Amino acid sequence: MVLPICDVCLKSGMLCQGCENKLKSGEITQLDLDIAKLLYKLGEGTIGFKKTIEIGDVVIIVTEKDQVGKIIGKSGKIVRAISKKIGKKVRVIGEGSDFKEVAKDILAPARISGINIVYGTDGEEKYKIRVMREDSRRLPARLDVLNDIMKQLTHEKTVIVIDDL
Repeated sequence: MVLPICDVCLKSGMLCQGCENKLKSGEITQLDLDIAKLLYKLGEGTIGFKKTIEIGDVVIIVTEKDQVGKIIGKSGKIVRAISKKIGKKVRVIGEGSDFKEVAKDILAPARISGINIVYGTDGEEKYKIRVMREDSRRLPARLDVLNDIMKQLTHEKTVIVIDDL
């Protein structure tokens, strides 16, 4: 189990000098601390994550691939509790996932109908992610926010579009 702060800080509720320095230097954020405390309580010390990314009203928890199911919890119980506590939508991504897996995890429960590489006139490469029209209302956030999330996680430019098939 890997958490951004040490077990001593999680148990005591107060930050040690090392974790305090991480917070001051920006290595970890207050959101990382809040989620670490919550996961420590809910998972009884068995659930870990690497970092959180906050974009708009969506929080992405990046963790090891084998921890994704544990963070989501049975029937989404743990991720719902985190979402309720922080007041934002939560997505969980496995570190080292390929582009398609990340897109699927971010856009769920909407289904992806295809991913294409589009080349601009200047030779710029973008990924075009098509979402089925009937699933467009199931997208977790606005298209511009989802594009920002994809860019931050994959370092690739994306364009998410609604498919008219």
